[in-house]
Order: sequence, then structure tokens, then C-alpha cells
Amino acid sequence: MSFSVDVDIVDDDECMRALLSSLMDALNYQTQVFPCASDYLKYMSSVDYLPPKLAILSDVDMPHMSGYEFMNAVRKLNPHIRVVIATGSPSIPTLDDYACFYLTKPFALNKLKRIFQAISLCNKNGPNPDVLKCTSIDDRNYFCVKAWKCPRSSDCPSSVALAPLDTPRGYTTKT
Repeated sequence: MSFSVDVDIVDDDECMRALLSSLMDALNYQTQVFPCASDYLKYMSSVDYLPPKLAILSDVDMPHMSGYEFMNAVRKLNPHIRVVIATGSPSIPTLDDYACFYLTKPFALNKLKRIFQAISLCNKNGPNPDVLKCTSIDDRNYFCVKAWKCPRSSDCPSSVALAPLDTPRGYTTKT
């Protein structure tokens, strides 16, 4: 591919890759798909590599390298790429809390839309997790995330403590 796409999708399940690509297409985002983390990392090391405009959308439970290990490897090569973690197994422990967003499969198209709108706004206006309400639009409370850190800026608070699942958050988001 000779142009940068909006979202790179990394998932070992062929049906899930096709579904995620179709969902992103329905939201008017261009995608590129990869069947495994190692294929994406090889692509990152090639002369043809163009980072996605918005983010990498990665599964967690993949053979040979988990989505969390993949996210760390990507960040070593390019610390500015956003990663959205999506899994049907949110109880798999995270290695750190640096994903931009966390999704539990299955998820609603509207949730995916809000996440990528927030990422687009972050691209346009700079990282501001308090304004974007990053911690309120995804499923991070279902994951083993204790304190989230905005991966995009040293200007962001070092971490945001997350409320337990049964605690109301005190604010709502617009759709």
C-alpha cells in the first residue's frame, strides 16, 4: 500500500479481521489488516512502512506474541503510535497501562465510533484526556488496568486512577 491508512488491524482470527475492517469501513476509515504481530513488526521495519493516521487496533490473545507484548514492541519502534486493544478475554493481565483505549469483544459500532472520534480529536487538538473523557468511553474497567496513563503526551497527568466497576463515574458522554 502506498498511502497511509487510518487504522491498521492486527488479529489472528481471519473472520474478526474482516469484521473489524468492515466496521471501520462503515465508519469511513481506511484499514489495512495483518494476521499476526510479527507480520506487522516486519512491515514496520520495511521501507514501505507508513504508520496509520489514527491507531493500531490489536487483539490480545494471539499466538507467539500477545497484543500487550505487541504494543510494547511497537512502542519501542515508534512511541507515538496509538494502540487500541480489543479482546474477548479482558481478564488477561496487561503488561502496562499504555493503550489508548480498551475494548471488550463483542462491542457496539457506536463505541468504536466514539473511540475513533476521540482519537481524531486528539490528533487535531492534542492530547487532553480530561476533555476527551478517554477513561469513560471504553471498557478499561473490565481489564486489569489499575491506573491509565495517556500514552501521547508528557503534558498529560502521569496517571488517572480508575473507579471500580460498581462506582458511578459522575459524568456522561455525548454520542
